[in-house]
Amino acid sequence: MIIITSMSTASAPHPVLAAESRRTLLTLLRQAGRPLSVSDAAERLGLQPSTTRFHLDLLVSAGLVDRSSERRMTAGRRRIRYAAAGPGDEAASRHYEGLAGVLADQLSGTPDPIGAAHEAGRRWTGALGVRSSEVAMVPEAAIETVVELMDHLGFAPERPAGDRRINLRRCPFEAVARQQRGIVCGVHAGMLEETFRRVGGTVEVKGLDAFAVDEPLLCIVHLRTVPAGPTRWRREVAKEDNQPSTRPGGATVGPKPARPC
Repeated sequence: MIIITSMSTASAPHPVLAAESRRTLLTLLRQAGRPLSVSDAAERLGLQPSTTRFHLDLLVSAGLVDRSSERRMTAGRRRIRYAAAGPGDEAASRHYEGLAGVLADQLSGTPDPIGAAHEAGRRWTGALGVRSSEVAMVPEAAIETVVELMDHLGFAPERPAGDRRINLRRCPFEAVARQQRGIVCGVHAGMLEETFRRVGGTVEVKGLDAFAVDEPLLCIVHLRTVPAGPTRWRREVAKEDNQPSTRPGGATVGPKPARPC
């Protein structure tokens, strides 16, 4: 017989809801019936847009609100929308965080935990269905592709105009990352490195600044463009997706693993 202990802890109100303004904002999103922009929410609550954005980002970090970017048919910055998370999303998130914690503990016991984390991230890329592109994407297209992937995975990414970086406003494994930062952020860095390689290698991860801002959460993926000569690109794409590319003599092709923090 499997005995499930009380779920009272999991169902307790999230600490971020201690502020009345955030409780009111979450109620507004639940009753709106559609995603709202920062300006929409600010106008309805009578708050400044900057204050409203701050509260929304905290709710996103807590997993209580989903953040998405609206697709545009014309050039320009994507408009950001916020919606209340589904009723079961928070509980499911906590269960996955528990599993992530167990896996992080397992990796931390290996001889090279950071290297193992990067390798796990690279293998995760294949599990996500990211395949090697037949045509090397130009840098802007490569970055946009990765932004869409991170948005799908729940990291609430932002792409500052003109900058070679991606801001991550949410981490689905934030609680575990705060305890095992090198492992969790190492997995994410490995996944990002491998994803950029598979979309043509014209952009690589220079570094991952984990928890650059603690509250509301902000992690920064620093990027740089690299020349993608046809010889190098064809050699990398020709390899199996789950195998590292190497030059004769065993030297690894591509960027060194990004430091997770």
